[in-house]
Amino acid sequence: ALIVDIGAGTTDLCRMHGAIPSEEDQLTTGKAGDFIDNLAFDLIKKAHPEAQFTINMVRDAKERGSFVNDVNDKAIVTWPNKEGKPTNFDITKELKEACRAIVPDIVSGLRKLVSSYDAEFQKRMLQNVILAGGGSQLRGLDRLIEEDLQQYGGGKVTKVHEPVFAGANGALKLAADMPEDYWKEVK
Repeated sequence: ALIVDIGAGTTDLCRMHGAIPSEEDQLTTGKAGDFIDNLAFDLIKKAHPEAQFTINMVRDAKERGSFVNDVNDKAIVTWPNKEGKPTNFDITKELKEACRAIVPDIVSGLRKLVSSYDAEFQKRMLQNVILAGGGSQLRGLDRLIEEDLQQYGGGKVTKVHEPVFAGANGALKLAADMPEDYWKEVK
């Protein structure tokens, strides 16, 4: 399997193949949630110079209604204008562009991890890409990555069921199965 964990500061990609992953099995990119927030902030500032907003307001808008696929949904926010009057702003285009900006690095990383693995299992690995982390909640991200993977013969991307707690749940399972000798090393 290939795990893509999209957090706030980094997107971590890891190839899982029945053993504890080594350095060669992992890649990290700095394009993640904070990158999206900052890019969206800049794009919105450029498109709507009359709007008053903060990075936290952009993050909130992203978390409430971001999507990367082409749908009829609109991301409309009510923020103060330069005179302080609450005004509706359509930030759909800017949010979508910012959210999509992480996809090329993810696909490139996936391809790098797959191409450096045993050729016999490469296609199978691309059929088991798992999105995790807060960024995995971007609507349509799984389909957009699948579309991009078409250039490499296709792939299947699924999302974890509880992206916010999946890491903690996995750590708990590992801890429960950890041999007692390993616990002696923890200080």
